[in-house]
Amino acid sequence: MRESADQHRHIDRAEQLESAARLTARDTTGDTARDTARDTARAEAGGRQRQALFFEGPQGIGKSSLLWEIYERHTPNGAYFLDLPRMPAENHVLEHLAVQARGQDVPVPSYENTRTRFAEQSAQTQVDFNNVRVRNGTIQLLAAAEDRSLRTDSLSDALLDNLVADARRPVICLDGFETCAQPMRDWLGRNLLPKLLSRRVVSVFVAGRQLPSLSRPYVSAVHTLVLPPFDVQAVQEWIETLGFASLKEEAAAIQQMHGGVPELIDEFFRLHIEPVEPGPGHVQGHPDDGRDG
Repeated sequence: MRESADQHRHIDRAEQLESAARLTARDTTGDTARDTARDTARAEAGGRQRQALFFEGPQGIGKSSLLWEIYERHTPNGAYFLDLPRMPAENHVLEHLAVQARGQDVPVPSYENTRTRFAEQSAQTQVDFNNVRVRNGTIQLLAAAEDRSLRTDSLSDALLDNLVADARRPVICLDGFETCAQPMRDWLGRNLLPKLLSRRVVSVFVAGRQLPSLSRPYVSAVHTLVLPPFDVQAVQEWIETLGFASLKEEAAAIQQMHGGVPELIDEFFRLHIEPVEPGPGHVQGHPDDGRDG
């Protein structure tokens, strides 16, 4: 069976990959006076140094594939990939970051200590509520919501401090933003992403059919790229890479038929069966063709 075309989906994304490389390679070092002057100039100009790229586009345009390619390119230097559709709540996002950090031998002691402390406090609070027999459900709900918010803020601060410790420059990739429920979207846009961008050494990449809306000053640290469909040249390169000789003259037709959408083109290539060249002893229409004996 011919190799899957999955690995070729970024074949027409050179510009986006170059933008990602420039962003992660930006200058985050220098003497204090120079950095202060630079930051002041940016502030007066109403902007910040780019720290994030947001990739937007319809289903199948290759957002996830591009994001995964960026992640793989930066994995040796510390990259984190979060598949947001699989994470129903904020604590799942933080725990997945922590798990990946441990897998990269990045210690997260502040995060672990903070989580343990809140777990102990939560158990004690539950005992106190039971003892006083609080009957007002509204008070209980407000107290629980305030406690969750405080816990999430403390955990995210502790974890992100661990991720950037020892001069690390992590790359954070968030995929599938549009699938999140509204509370999660609000938390990502109003809390987690600003916290990430407040740490100047962090690079952030987000992909989705819909994207987070950030407030100032963080919005100026983000550049949004709308992914275009593949053009004919990209489809031709894909065909040549896969070795489909019978399709060499069909790139324009394939591109037009599928609107240049990588996912649809990929499916077409998966189902394509390349004609087998007849052997030197083969005679077309021989009466024994396809028979045994």
